[in-house]
Amino acid sequence: MRTMRSSLIALSALLCLAVVGCGGGSTNTAGSVAGDVAGIVPASAPVLIALETDPDSDQWQQADELLSKFPGKERLLAEVREGLADEGIDLDDELLPAFGDETYIVVLDFENGGDNVVALTKPRDKAKLTQLLEESDEDTVTREIDGWTAIAENTATLDRFAAAGDKLADADWFGEAQERVEEDALVTFFANGAPINDALKKSLPEGCDVSAQQGELQYAAGTMTAGDDGVRMRFAAKSEGAKQGLDGESLLSEVPSGAYAYLGSPAFDTAGLGLSEQLRCALESGGIPDVEDELGVTYDEILDLFAGGLGLYLRPAALIPEITLLLDPEDDAKSLDVLDTLAKKATDFGGRVQRTTVSGTEAREVRLGPVTILYGANDGHVAVTTARAGIEALAEGGPSLADDDAFKDATEAADMGEDDEVFAYLDLRRIVDLADDIAGFAEQDLPREARENLEPLESFVVWGDASDPNDVEVGAFLQIG
Repeated sequence: MRTMRSSLIALSALLCLAVVGCGGGSTNTAGSVAGDVAGIVPASAPVLIALETDPDSDQWQQADELLSKFPGKERLLAEVREGLADEGIDLDDELLPAFGDETYIVVLDFENGGDNVVALTKPRDKAKLTQLLEESDEDTVTREIDGWTAIAENTATLDRFAAAGDKLADADWFGEAQERVEEDALVTFFANGAPINDALKKSLPEGCDVSAQQGELQYAAGTMTAGDDGVRMRFAAKSEGAKQGLDGESLLSEVPSGAYAYLGSPAFDTAGLGLSEQLRCALESGGIPDVEDELGVTYDEILDLFAGGLGLYLRPAALIPEITLLLDPEDDAKSLDVLDTLAKKATDFGGRVQRTTVSGTEAREVRLGPVTILYGANDGHVAVTTARAGIEALAEGGPSLADDDAFKDATEAADMGEDDEVFAYLDLRRIVDLADDIAGFAEQDLPREARENLEPLESFVVWGDASDPNDVEVGAFLQIG
Protein backbone atom coordinates (compact mmCIF):
# COMPACT_ATOMS: atom_id res chain seq x y z
CA MET A 1 0.00 0.00 0.00
CA ARG A 2 2.95 2.32 -0.50
CA THR A 3 1.13 4.71 -2.80
CA MET A 4 -1.98 4.55 -0.63
CA ARG A 5 0.10 5.18 2.47
CA SER A 6 1.84 8.06 0.72
CA SER A 7 -1.56 9.54 -0.08
CA LEU A 8 -2.77 9.29 3.50
CA ILE A 9 0.54 10.63 4.79
CA ALA A 10 0.25 13.56 2.39
CA LEU A 11 -3.25 14.33 3.62
CA SER A 12 -2.02 14.14 7.19
CA ALA A 13 0.91 16.37 6.28
CA LEU A 14 -1.44 19.00 4.91
CA LEU A 15 -3.38 18.87 8.17
CA CYS A 16 -0.14 19.02 10.14
CA LEU A 17 0.70 22.24 8.34
CA ALA A 18 -1.95 23.63 10.66
CA VAL A 19 0.26 22.74 13.59
CA VAL A 20 3.17 24.76 12.26
CA GLY A 21 1.21 27.53 10.68
CA CYS A 22 -2.50 27.58 11.32
CA GLY A 23 -4.86 28.26 14.19
CA GLY A 24 -7.69 27.35 16.70
CA GLY A 25 -11.49 27.69 16.31
CA SER A 26 -13.64 25.22 14.42
CA THR A 27 -16.46 24.80 11.97
CA ASN A 28 -16.70 21.33 10.42
CA THR A 29 -18.09 17.93 11.29
CA ALA A 30 -15.35 15.37 11.88
CA GLY A 31 -16.41 14.76 15.46
CA SER A 32 -20.13 14.31 14.80
CA VAL A 33 -19.75 12.28 11.60
CA ALA A 34 -17.68 9.75 13.53
CA GLY A 35 -20.99 8.63 15.03
CA ASP A 36 -22.13 7.57 11.53
CA VAL A 37 -19.02 5.63 10.58
CA ALA A 38 -18.93 4.02 14.02
CA GLY A 39 -21.93 1.95 12.94
CA ILE A 40 -19.63 -0.19 10.78
CA VAL A 41 -16.43 -0.09 12.87
CA PRO A 42 -15.80 -3.16 15.09
CA ALA A 43 -16.18 -2.39 18.79
CA SER A 44 -12.84 -4.12 19.41
CA ALA A 45 -10.88 -1.58 17.32
CA PRO A 46 -8.42 0.26 19.59
CA VAL A 47 -8.14 3.47 17.54
CA LEU A 48 -10.37 5.50 15.22
CA ILE A 49 -8.97 8.65 13.60
CA ALA A 50 -11.13 11.11 11.66
CA LEU A 51 -9.50 13.44 9.11
CA GLU A 52 -11.29 16.42 7.62
CA THR A 53 -10.46 15.99 3.92
CA ASP A 54 -12.78 18.51 2.29
CA PRO A 55 -10.58 21.33 0.92
CA ASP A 56 -13.66 23.57 0.74
CA SER A 57 -14.53 23.11 4.41
CA ASP A 58 -14.36 25.97 6.88
CA GLN A 59 -11.56 24.24 8.78
CA TRP A 60 -9.34 23.88 5.72
CA GLN A 61 -10.08 27.46 4.70
CA GLN A 62 -9.23 28.67 8.19
CA ALA A 63 -6.03 26.65 8.15
CA ASP A 64 -5.12 28.10 4.77
CA GLU A 65 -5.67 31.66 6.00
CA LEU A 66 -3.32 31.16 8.91
CA LEU A 67 -0.77 29.32 6.84
CA SER A 68 -0.74 32.37 4.59
CA LYS A 69 0.84 34.32 7.45
CA PHE A 70 4.02 32.34 6.85
CA PRO A 71 6.14 33.50 3.90
CA GLY A 72 7.23 29.92 3.28
CA LYS A 73 3.70 28.67 2.62
CA GLU A 74 4.04 28.36 -1.15
CA ARG A 75 7.41 26.65 -0.91
CA LEU A 76 6.07 24.19 1.67
CA LEU A 77 3.05 23.32 -0.45
CA ALA A 78 5.30 23.01 -3.49
CA GLU A 79 7.41 20.46 -1.63
CA VAL A 80 4.29 18.48 -0.74
CA ARG A 81 3.20 18.51 -4.36
CA GLU A 82 6.69 17.55 -5.52
CA GLY A 83 6.82 14.65 -3.07
CA LEU A 84 3.49 13.37 -4.36
CA ALA A 85 4.61 13.83 -7.94
CA ASP A 86 7.56 11.55 -7.22
CA GLU A 87 4.93 8.91 -6.40
CA GLY A 88 3.07 9.73 -9.60
CA ILE A 89 0.24 11.54 -7.81
CA ASP A 90 -1.21 14.96 -8.53
CA LEU A 91 -2.50 16.62 -5.34
CA ASP A 92 -5.35 18.65 -6.80
CA ASP A 93 -6.46 16.47 -9.73
CA GLU A 94 -5.94 12.99 -8.27
CA LEU A 95 -5.41 12.85 -4.51
CA LEU A 96 -8.06 15.18 -3.11
CA PRO A 97 -10.88 14.00 -5.43
CA ALA A 98 -10.10 10.38 -4.48
CA PHE A 99 -11.28 11.02 -0.92
CA GLY A 100 -14.53 12.22 0.52
CA ASP A 101 -15.27 15.10 2.84
CA GLU A 102 -14.20 12.92 5.76
CA THR A 103 -11.68 10.11 5.79
CA TYR A 104 -11.28 7.66 8.66
CA ILE A 105 -8.42 5.44 9.70
CA VAL A 106 -9.39 2.38 11.76
CA VAL A 107 -6.69 0.42 13.58
CA LEU A 108 -8.07 -3.10 14.04
CA ASP A 109 -5.33 -4.17 16.46
CA PHE A 110 -1.62 -3.66 17.15
CA GLU A 111 -0.48 -6.91 15.58
CA ASN A 112 1.23 -7.48 12.19
CA GLY A 113 3.54 -4.51 12.58
CA GLY A 114 0.66 -2.06 12.65
CA ASP A 115 -0.59 -3.05 9.18
CA ASN A 116 -4.04 -4.20 10.30
CA VAL A 117 -5.57 -0.90 9.24
CA VAL A 118 -8.65 0.03 7.23
CA ALA A 119 -9.28 3.41 5.60
CA LEU A 120 -12.87 4.56 5.10
CA THR A 121 -14.08 7.33 2.83
CA LYS A 122 -16.84 8.34 0.42
CA PRO A 123 -14.78 9.43 -2.60
CA ARG A 124 -15.86 12.49 -4.49
CA ASP A 125 -14.61 10.77 -7.63
CA LYS A 126 -14.57 6.95 -7.46
CA ALA A 127 -12.61 6.73 -10.70
CA LYS A 128 -9.81 8.80 -9.15
CA LEU A 129 -9.69 6.49 -6.13
CA THR A 130 -9.63 3.43 -8.35
CA GLN A 131 -6.79 4.93 -10.38
CA LEU A 132 -4.88 5.82 -7.22
CA LEU A 133 -5.14 2.25 -5.91
CA GLU A 134 -4.29 0.67 -9.26
CA GLU A 135 -1.07 2.68 -9.36
CA SER A 136 -0.09 1.41 -5.93
CA ASP A 137 3.13 -0.64 -5.83
CA GLU A 138 1.38 -3.21 -3.65
CA ASP A 139 -1.97 -4.88 -3.89
CA THR A 140 -4.91 -3.16 -2.21
CA VAL A 141 -8.51 -4.23 -1.96
CA THR A 142 -11.70 -2.24 -1.52
CA ARG A 143 -15.23 -3.04 -0.50
CA GLU A 144 -18.43 -1.02 -0.29
CA ILE A 145 -19.88 -1.15 3.22
CA ASP A 146 -23.03 0.82 3.99
CA GLY A 147 -22.08 3.54 1.51
CA TRP A 148 -18.47 3.75 2.65
CA THR A 149 -15.51 2.61 0.59
CA ALA A 150 -13.26 0.51 2.81
CA ILE A 151 -9.61 0.12 1.77
CA ALA A 152 -7.11 -2.39 3.17
CA GLU A 153 -4.03 -4.37 2.20
CA ASN A 154 -5.86 -7.65 1.78
CA THR A 155 -9.26 -9.30 1.76
CA ALA A 156 -8.69 -10.96 5.13
CA THR A 157 -8.37 -7.55 6.81
CA LEU A 158 -11.61 -6.37 5.21
CA ASP A 159 -13.32 -9.62 6.23
CA ARG A 160 -12.32 -9.02 9.82
CA PHE A 161 -13.52 -5.45 9.61
CA ALA A 162 -16.90 -6.37 8.13
CA ALA A 163 -17.52 -9.46 10.26
CA ALA A 164 -20.76 -9.52 12.24
CA GLY A 165 -20.45 -8.51 15.87
CA ASP A 166 -20.59 -5.54 18.18
CA LYS A 167 -19.94 -2.19 16.55
CA LEU A 168 -18.29 0.90 17.97
CA ALA A 169 -21.55 2.81 17.87
CA ASP A 170 -22.99 0.39 20.45
CA ALA A 171 -20.11 0.85 22.90
CA ASP A 172 -21.03 2.95 25.92
CA TRP A 173 -17.56 4.47 26.12
CA PHE A 174 -17.78 5.77 22.55
CA GLY A 175 -21.04 7.59 23.18
CA GLU A 176 -19.48 9.28 26.20
CA ALA A 177 -16.27 10.08 24.32
CA GLN A 178 -18.30 11.75 21.56
CA GLU A 179 -19.42 14.31 24.12
CA ARG A 180 -15.79 15.14 24.98
CA VAL A 181 -14.58 16.25 21.54
CA GLU A 182 -15.03 19.36 19.44
CA GLU A 183 -17.78 18.87 16.87
CA ASP A 184 -15.72 20.60 14.18
CA ALA A 185 -12.05 19.71 13.79
CA LEU A 186 -9.26 19.02 11.38
CA VAL A 187 -8.36 15.82 13.21
CA THR A 188 -10.35 13.82 15.75
CA PHE A 189 -9.25 10.62 17.45
CA PHE A 190 -10.90 8.05 19.70
CA ALA A 191 -8.97 5.42 21.66
CA ASN A 192 -10.64 2.32 23.12
CA GLY A 193 -9.28 1.61 26.58
CA ALA A 194 -9.82 -2.16 26.81
CA PRO A 195 -7.62 -3.28 23.88
CA ILE A 196 -5.04 -0.62 24.71
CA ASN A 197 -4.82 -1.87 28.30
CA ASP A 198 -4.33 -5.42 27.02
CA ALA A 199 -1.64 -4.34 24.56
CA LEU A 200 0.23 -2.41 27.24
CA LYS A 201 0.20 -5.34 29.63
CA LYS A 202 1.59 -7.62 26.94
CA SER A 203 4.36 -5.14 26.13
CA LEU A 204 5.49 -4.66 29.73
CA PRO A 205 8.22 -6.86 31.20
CA GLU A 206 7.02 -9.45 33.70
CA GLY A 207 6.26 -7.87 37.07
CA CYS A 208 5.97 -4.34 35.65
CA ASP A 209 2.18 -4.03 35.66
CA VAL A 210 1.20 -0.46 36.61
CA SER A 211 -2.59 -0.82 36.49
CA ALA A 212 -2.85 -1.03 40.28
CA GLN A 213 -1.58 2.56 40.52
CA GLN A 214 -2.67 4.08 37.23
CA GLY A 215 -5.95 2.25 36.83
CA GLU A 216 -7.56 0.92 33.68
CA LEU A 217 -8.10 3.29 30.75
CA GLN A 218 -11.73 3.35 29.58
CA TYR A 219 -11.23 5.75 26.68
CA ALA A 220 -9.29 8.72 25.40
CA ALA A 221 -10.40 11.23 22.81
CA GLY A 222 -9.11 14.46 21.35
CA THR A 223 -9.24 17.01 18.55
CA MET A 224 -7.07 19.46 16.68
CA THR A 225 -8.93 22.52 15.43
CA ALA A 226 -7.96 25.55 13.39
CA GLY A 227 -9.14 29.08 14.03
CA ASP A 228 -8.14 32.68 13.52
CA ASP A 229 -5.43 32.92 16.19
CA GLY A 230 -3.74 29.54 16.52
CA VAL A 231 -3.97 25.76 16.67
CA ARG A 232 -5.91 24.31 19.58
CA MET A 233 -5.62 20.70 20.72
CA ARG A 234 -7.82 19.12 23.35
CA PHE A 235 -7.48 15.72 24.99
CA ALA A 236 -9.68 13.89 27.50
CA ALA A 237 -9.13 10.51 29.18
CA LYS A 238 -11.45 8.48 31.40
CA SER A 239 -10.07 5.73 33.63
CA GLU A 240 -11.22 3.50 36.45
CA GLY A 241 -9.27 2.77 39.62
CA ALA A 242 -6.50 5.32 39.11
CA LYS A 243 -4.95 6.66 42.30
CA GLN A 244 -4.64 10.36 42.95
CA GLY A 245 -1.22 11.33 41.66
CA LEU A 246 -1.07 15.14 41.65
CA ASP A 247 -1.70 17.23 44.72
CA GLY A 248 -2.12 20.99 45.08
CA GLU A 249 -0.75 23.75 42.89
CA SER A 250 2.50 23.91 40.98
CA LEU A 251 5.42 26.23 41.71
CA LEU A 252 4.41 28.63 38.93
CA SER A 253 3.80 31.48 41.37
CA GLU A 254 7.39 31.08 42.63
CA VAL A 255 8.99 31.29 39.20
CA PRO A 256 10.59 34.74 38.77
CA SER A 257 9.29 37.21 36.22
CA GLY A 258 10.97 37.23 32.84
CA ALA A 259 11.03 33.49 32.17
CA TYR A 260 10.29 32.71 28.55
CA ALA A 261 10.10 28.92 28.87
CA TYR A 262 8.51 26.96 31.69
CA LEU A 263 7.73 23.32 32.41
CA GLY A 264 6.10 22.45 35.72
CA SER A 265 4.08 20.03 37.78
CA PRO A 266 2.29 20.06 41.12
CA ALA A 267 3.34 17.72 43.90
CA PHE A 268 2.82 14.03 43.26
CA ASP A 269 2.68 10.87 45.35
CA THR A 270 5.70 8.82 44.27
CA ALA A 271 4.89 5.90 46.58
CA GLY A 272 1.20 5.76 45.72
CA LEU A 273 1.99 5.81 42.01
CA GLY A 274 4.72 3.21 42.42
CA LEU A 275 7.14 5.34 40.40
CA SER A 276 10.36 3.94 41.85
CA GLU A 277 9.19 0.36 41.24
CA GLN A 278 8.24 1.24 37.68
CA LEU A 279 11.57 2.96 37.07
CA ARG A 280 13.54 0.08 38.55
CA CYS A 281 11.56 -2.47 36.56
CA ALA A 282 11.98 -0.56 33.30
CA LEU A 283 15.75 -0.16 33.73
CA GLU A 284 16.41 -3.68 34.94
CA SER A 285 14.35 -5.19 32.15
CA GLY A 286 16.50 -3.16 29.76
CA GLY A 287 19.66 -4.66 31.21
CA ILE A 288 20.61 -1.65 33.39
CA PRO A 289 20.42 -3.06 36.95
CA ASP A 290 23.02 -1.08 38.93
CA VAL A 291 22.05 2.58 38.48
CA GLU A 292 21.39 3.11 42.19
CA ASP A 293 24.81 1.70 43.11
CA GLU A 294 26.53 3.81 40.48
CA LEU A 295 24.81 7.02 41.59
CA GLY A 296 25.11 6.34 45.31
CA VAL A 297 21.45 7.23 45.88
CA THR A 298 18.21 5.32 45.50
CA TYR A 299 15.43 5.92 43.00
CA ASP A 300 13.19 6.87 45.93
CA GLU A 301 15.64 9.56 47.03
CA ILE A 302 15.86 10.98 43.51
CA LEU A 303 12.08 10.98 43.05
CA ASP A 304 11.60 12.60 46.46
CA LEU A 305 13.48 15.62 45.12
CA PHE A 306 10.63 16.20 42.67
CA ALA A 307 7.70 14.90 44.71
CA GLY A 308 6.80 18.30 46.14
CA GLY A 309 6.42 19.81 42.69
CA LEU A 310 8.84 21.23 40.18
CA GLY A 311 9.35 24.20 37.92
CA LEU A 312 11.98 24.12 35.17
CA TYR A 313 12.42 27.47 33.43
CA LEU A 314 14.67 29.61 31.25
CA ARG A 315 15.38 33.29 31.82
CA PRO A 316 17.57 35.71 29.85
CA ALA A 317 21.21 36.09 30.85
CA ALA A 318 24.30 37.77 29.42
CA LEU A 319 25.38 35.13 26.90
CA ILE A 320 23.39 31.93 27.30
CA PRO A 321 20.03 31.67 29.07
CA GLU A 322 19.79 30.89 32.74
CA ILE A 323 18.35 27.40 33.28
CA THR A 324 16.86 26.82 36.72
CA LEU A 325 15.11 23.85 38.28
CA LEU A 326 12.99 24.83 41.26
CA LEU A 327 11.95 22.08 43.69
CA ASP A 328 9.85 21.95 46.84
CA PRO A 329 10.96 18.78 48.66
CA GLU A 330 9.59 17.77 52.03
CA ASP A 331 13.06 17.68 53.63
CA ASP A 332 15.49 20.35 52.39
CA ALA A 333 18.48 18.98 54.28
CA LYS A 334 17.96 15.45 52.97
CA SER A 335 17.52 16.80 49.45
CA LEU A 336 20.80 18.70 49.66
CA ASP A 337 22.53 15.52 50.86
CA VAL A 338 21.22 13.71 47.78
CA LEU A 339 22.43 16.52 45.52
CA ASP A 340 25.79 16.52 47.30
CA THR A 341 26.17 12.82 46.56
CA LEU A 342 25.24 13.31 42.91
CA ALA A 343 27.62 16.28 42.63
CA LYS A 344 30.49 14.25 44.06
CA LYS A 345 29.81 11.46 41.59
CA ALA A 346 29.74 13.98 38.75
CA THR A 347 33.16 15.35 39.72
CA ASP A 348 34.89 12.02 40.37
CA PHE A 349 36.44 12.16 36.90
CA GLY A 350 37.20 15.88 36.90
CA GLY A 351 35.74 19.10 38.22
CA ARG A 352 35.23 20.31 41.75
CA VAL A 353 32.57 21.31 44.26
CA GLN A 354 32.92 24.31 46.56
CA ARG A 355 30.63 26.08 48.99
CA THR A 356 29.59 29.66 48.34
CA THR A 357 26.96 32.18 49.46
CA VAL A 358 24.52 33.84 47.07
CA SER A 359 22.18 36.56 48.42
CA GLY A 360 22.39 35.03 51.89
CA THR A 361 21.73 31.52 50.59
CA GLU A 362 24.33 28.86 51.32
CA ALA A 363 24.97 27.15 48.02
CA ARG A 364 27.26 24.65 46.34
CA GLU A 365 29.04 25.49 43.13
CA VAL A 366 29.89 22.56 40.87
CA ARG A 367 32.42 23.20 38.12
CA LEU A 368 32.52 20.66 35.31
CA GLY A 369 34.90 22.03 32.71
CA PRO A 370 33.26 25.11 31.15
CA VAL A 371 29.93 24.33 32.84
CA THR A 372 29.02 25.69 36.28
CA ILE A 373 26.00 24.50 38.25
CA LEU A 374 24.86 25.95 41.56
CA TYR A 375 22.35 24.53 44.00
CA GLY A 376 21.05 25.53 47.39
CA ALA A 377 18.01 25.76 49.64
CA ASN A 378 16.10 28.91 50.56
CA ASP A 379 12.71 29.48 52.15
CA GLY A 380 11.68 25.83 51.84
CA HIS A 381 12.67 25.50 48.21
CA VAL A 382 15.69 23.95 46.53
CA ALA A 383 17.09 25.46 43.33
CA VAL A 384 19.51 23.95 40.84
CA THR A 385 20.69 26.55 38.33
CA THR A 386 23.32 27.50 35.78
CA ALA A 387 23.65 31.09 37.03
CA ARG A 388 24.03 32.91 40.34
CA ALA A 389 21.14 35.11 39.22
CA GLY A 390 18.90 32.06 39.44
CA ILE A 391 19.41 31.83 43.19
CA GLU A 392 19.48 35.61 43.64
CA ALA A 393 16.05 36.04 42.03
CA LEU A 394 14.50 33.39 44.28
CA ALA A 395 16.14 34.75 47.44
CA GLU A 396 15.19 38.37 46.78
CA GLY A 397 11.59 37.71 45.72
CA GLY A 398 9.62 39.97 43.44
CA PRO A 399 7.10 39.55 40.62
CA SER A 400 6.53 36.06 39.28
CA LEU A 401 6.06 34.67 35.79
CA ALA A 402 2.33 34.53 36.45
CA ASP A 403 2.38 38.36 36.68
CA ASP A 404 4.03 38.86 33.27
CA ASP A 405 1.84 40.43 30.58
CA ALA A 406 3.13 38.00 27.94
CA PHE A 407 2.19 35.02 30.10
CA LYS A 408 -1.25 36.46 30.84
CA ASP A 409 -1.87 37.16 27.16
CA ALA A 410 -0.85 33.62 26.19
CA THR A 411 -3.02 31.89 28.78
CA GLU A 412 -5.98 34.14 28.00
CA ALA A 413 -5.70 33.38 24.29
CA ALA A 414 -5.54 29.66 25.11
CA ASP A 415 -9.03 29.90 26.64
CA MET A 416 -8.14 27.84 29.69
CA GLY A 417 -10.58 26.92 32.42
CA GLU A 418 -10.41 28.63 35.80
CA ASP A 419 -9.22 25.47 37.55
CA ASP A 420 -6.70 24.46 34.90
CA GLU A 421 -3.03 24.17 35.79
CA VAL A 422 -0.36 25.40 33.36
CA PHE A 423 2.11 22.59 32.66
CA ALA A 424 4.17 24.26 29.94
CA TYR A 425 4.63 27.74 28.50
CA LEU A 426 6.84 29.08 25.72
CA ASP A 427 7.18 32.73 24.75
CA LEU A 428 8.05 31.89 21.15
CA ARG A 429 8.81 35.44 20.08
CA ARG A 430 11.48 35.81 22.72
CA ILE A 431 12.83 32.34 21.96
CA VAL A 432 13.20 33.32 18.30
CA ASP A 433 15.04 36.47 19.41
CA LEU A 434 17.27 34.29 21.59
CA ALA A 435 18.09 32.04 18.63
CA ASP A 436 18.97 35.15 16.64
CA ASP A 437 21.23 36.41 19.43
CA ILE A 438 23.00 33.06 19.79
CA ALA A 439 23.60 32.99 16.05
CA GLY A 440 25.07 36.47 16.36
CA PHE A 441 27.45 35.35 19.12
CA ALA A 442 28.67 32.67 16.75
CA GLU A 443 29.21 35.41 14.14
CA GLN A 444 26.43 33.98 12.03
CA ASP A 445 22.99 35.22 11.17
CA LEU A 446 19.78 33.30 11.54
CA PRO A 447 18.77 32.60 7.93
CA ARG A 448 16.38 35.28 6.75
CA GLU A 449 13.84 32.74 5.51
CA ALA A 450 13.87 30.93 8.85
CA ARG A 451 13.47 34.17 10.75
CA GLU A 452 10.53 35.31 8.60
CA ASN A 453 8.74 31.99 9.00
CA LEU A 454 9.24 31.96 12.76
CA GLU A 455 8.01 35.51 13.31
CA PRO A 456 4.25 34.67 13.22
CA LEU A 457 4.70 32.27 16.17
CA GLU A 458 3.74 33.97 19.43
CA SER A 459 3.33 31.44 22.24
CA PHE A 460 2.64 27.83 23.16
CA VAL A 461 0.76 26.75 26.27
CA VAL A 462 -0.11 23.33 27.68
CA TRP A 463 -2.64 23.16 30.50
CA GLY A 464 -4.94 20.69 32.13
CA ASP A 465 -7.14 19.59 34.98
CA ALA A 466 -5.88 16.43 36.66
CA SER A 467 -7.67 16.93 39.98
CA ASP A 468 -9.64 13.74 39.27
CA PRO A 469 -7.13 11.06 38.18
CA ASN A 470 -9.95 9.09 36.56
CA ASP A 471 -11.14 12.00 34.43
CA VAL A 472 -8.29 14.04 33.01
CA GLU A 473 -8.50 16.92 30.52
CA VAL A 474 -5.51 18.50 28.80
CA GLY A 475 -5.27 21.26 26.24
CA ALA A 476 -2.54 22.84 24.14
CA PHE A 477 -2.57 26.04 22.12
CA LEU A 478 -0.11 27.34 19.56
CA GLN A 479 -0.76 31.05 19.12
CA ILE A 480 -0.13 32.59 15.69
CA GLY A 481 0.05 36.33 15.19
